[in-house]
Amino acid sequence: MFFVTSLGSGSAGNCALVETPQTRLLIDAGLSARQTVQRLAACGVNPLEIDGILLTHEHGDHAGALDVWCKQFATPIFCNRLTAEVL
Repeated sequence: MFFVTSLGSGSAGNCALVETPQTRLLIDAGLSARQTVQRLAACGVNPLEIDGILLTHEHGDHAGALDVWCKQFATPIFCNRLTAEVL
């Protein structure tokens, strides 16, 4: 069983939390790192508990906060080769 929580969806930023009993993933990182941390806190999740970020593609509303997030947290990033090349 897993749970999906939309942390934000729209042109200003996209991010969702997917949780299983063993794993917590963010899908995309389009919200600011600060907003993501605040919205995770509202869900009772510490950002240090995020096991990875899965990027769907490189557009700013999906990956715009990645640089700041990676400076604050050592979260692994997963994406396809073309997205990695663009980023």
